[in-house]
Amino acid sequence: MKYLTGEQVQNSKKNISNIKPYKTTKEIIFSNIFTFFNGMILVLAIFVATTLRFENLLFVGVIAINTAIGIYQEVKSKNALEELSLLGRSKYRVNRDNRVIEVTVEEIVLGEYLHLNLGDQVPCDGKIITGSIEVDESLLTGESDNIYKTINDNLMSGSNVVSGSCLVEVTAVGEDSYINKLAKRTKEFKKYPSKLRDYMDTILKVISVLLIPTAILLYTRGYYLGRSYVDIVLKSAGALVGMVPEGLILLVSVSLAVAAMKLAKKKVLVQELYCVETLARVDVLCFDKTGTITTGNMNVVEIDKEVKEKLPSYLAYFDDENATSKALKKYLNCKKEWEVESIGAFSSKNKYSYIQLKNGGTYFFGAYEFLSFKEKMTPYYENLKEQGFRILSLGYTADKTEVPINMKLVGHVVLSDEIKENTKETFKYFESQGVEVKIISGDNHKAVLGVALKAGFKQEAKAIDMTTVTEEDFESVVLANDIFGRVTPEQKKKMVEVLQRNKKTVAMSGDGVNDVLALKKSDISFAMNGATSAAKSVSNIVFLTDDFGVFYDILMEGRRVINNIQKVASLFLTKTFFSIVFSVLSVIFALEFTFIPIQFTIISAITIGVPSFFLTFEANKEKVSNNFMKDVLTSAVIGGGTLVLTVLLTNFILTDSSQVKFICFILALINGLCMVAKVSTPFNKYKIGLLTLLSLTALAGVFVNIFILKNYFTPLLIKDIIYLIISGGIIAFIHFMTRRKQIN
Repeated sequence: MKYLTGEQVQNSKKNISNIKPYKTTKEIIFSNIFTFFNGMILVLAIFVATTLRFENLLFVGVIAINTAIGIYQEVKSKNALEELSLLGRSKYRVNRDNRVIEVTVEEIVLGEYLHLNLGDQVPCDGKIITGSIEVDESLLTGESDNIYKTINDNLMSGSNVVSGSCLVEVTAVGEDSYINKLAKRTKEFKKYPSKLRDYMDTILKVISVLLIPTAILLYTRGYYLGRSYVDIVLKSAGALVGMVPEGLILLVSVSLAVAAMKLAKKKVLVQELYCVETLARVDVLCFDKTGTITTGNMNVVEIDKEVKEKLPSYLAYFDDENATSKALKKYLNCKKEWEVESIGAFSSKNKYSYIQLKNGGTYFFGAYEFLSFKEKMTPYYENLKEQGFRILSLGYTADKTEVPINMKLVGHVVLSDEIKENTKETFKYFESQGVEVKIISGDNHKAVLGVALKAGFKQEAKAIDMTTVTEEDFESVVLANDIFGRVTPEQKKKMVEVLQRNKKTVAMSGDGVNDVLALKKSDISFAMNGATSAAKSVSNIVFLTDDFGVFYDILMEGRRVINNIQKVASLFLTKTFFSIVFSVLSVIFALEFTFIPIQFTIISAITIGVPSFFLTFEANKEKVSNNFMKDVLTSAVIGGGTLVLTVLLTNFILTDSSQVKFICFILALINGLCMVAKVSTPFNKYKIGLLTLLSLTALAGVFVNIFILKNYFTPLLIKDIIYLIISGGIIAFIHFMTRRKQIN
């Protein structure tokens, strides 16, 4: 056995990569400050500053505060996730100072002697010194066929061990390893699909296209009407500031970051922020039994006498670290007492392992139906399977073979799974929410059904053995059944594809290397606590807890983000819709834009900024609507359209310009507060308190507006007050009626 000394470790290059899963603090600050809209705001601020009317620069301060809050929340969330990721890092066994120790990926050094076993992802490039393994290089090459590797063969980082064990000498680490060279050469970052991000991008693109031409038209119109430079800049800036939903995108990113931070406190590591949203849209949730509804631990229930005599010698030649091996080795006193010619490790494809003896004959150990026994399994053991117990069989053939032929049954081992807590409640909740659950396993379908029923799965569940399913019937079988046994890794992937073709959003959980293909293909993927490094590397979310109920927590966080963003987005876009429409009308009909920047800042802060911040972080367990854009735009058009008509009528009915400006400002506040009330339904004490506070703040904003415009302000006449009351009542009535229509 070869070992590194402490001095060699100290002087060797470590396996540290420059590729980071999260943005750095510097990148977060940069991405929050240097945005297109912040650039537009800066340009507008410069123009407004040239008018020397500095009170109108208040919008810059509001945006600066919003940006600072966003940076703080994202950095805080990043730190929480990085701290949690330390707990979730896979451990590898290495030879150092005459002993075998466990280290993290980053602690592996060049020249290290590294042990690899079933389920490991190869962390760096190396050469096999002893042993043999099968590896899956599909993550690197796209080829799904397993490749056999033995002494002196090279291993590439990023490949996965699917069977066997070996000792590897590390030949390349960090930036020099194959997977990092590949990532650096392609310079591709996989952008995780997100409807929410797509919606926001669409909104931004439309507004971006409209901003500059609108600015040019407003300036040109003011210039040809002979207005002063100060008047042109303030009126144009007022319209353009109104068009920018400056806090909306920030609110989305902060909301997702806070969701990830909340989940981190529950020991759930979110490796891609937008996947929190995706789970809220999931139609089908695919579980692998082991590690998901069961703890992954197993207990030996009973074992045949002859098996108990033979199996200790058999297991002693395998270094497998799976749950079955651990349970059996704990139960039996394993010693190497045979003269062995060759061994074949267990693989998820074959469902068995074997040992060829030097004096002739071969022992096979694995799933009964894969060992080609002539007789059927006895009713006693069949009954145990149906109750959810796992049955493994030991067989012997006089032939030296790698494939079970002429098999004689030695006996059986009966094992039981430990079921996780909260499974019954979680299954029941998903069923009530219309989320279809499918349990996919490599074990016997009857055994899986038995375990599922013990865990609280629906009694009418249909189970099927996937080895009996033809290609022609595959799709119909996948859609019609709930529990699938003897599923191969390739079948798991095809099952996800079938569901996606049928317009389903698919979540897949798993813990083994045999789940990797399906995890990669699914819309969102979970690696369970105790999962292999291969499963963790491709999953969007990694569980560092055995609590099955965290699926519920993730679903609720996703719903909270989407539903609340949908509500507050309409507040932002109401102002945007009004500004765009009224700017166009003011150009066409030579109207004066009603609001100056400071008025829009007060309106935005009271009716958009403050309420959206509080409403976004409110708990929201409602099902996610599939009409996000339709609902948001409808609400924005109603709110913005109401304000457009209000301002037009006020300009038409009233003649005194200072009174028009003041009355429009008050009506805009009323319209905004009505929008807040509409998106706040159903009411509770928290929301009523928020609305009361906003109303008092709006009243204070009116007095601030009077002070700012004191040189132009004249007291309102009785007819103006009557008009204000009637108009405010009509605005409230419109929003009340549209709220009722949306609820119905």
